[in-house]
Amino acid sequence: MEDVADRFLELIHELEDIANAVPARQAFAEFDETTLQLFWKRWPHVSGWAGSLWTLLSAELSGPSTMQDPEIDEIGESG
Repeated sequence: MEDVADRFLELIHELEDIANAVPARQAFAEFDETTLQLFWKRWPHVSGWAGSLWTLLSAELSGPSTMQDPEIDEIGESG
């Protein structure tokens, strides 16, 4: 699963790079028909999956943080 997570992070970075480099209007005007059709056909599934993952993560992060185990929690003592 770690390999899948690494690939996912790489894809997020690549998609961000493309989104930052090419405005959507320019992509729409300049991408070839096949690229646009594949995006149109496949994006709803990808977007739905990503939205579900985001919702799960958002719900987890919106709650109060959990107490750390004092046996393994570093408290920053010196000496």
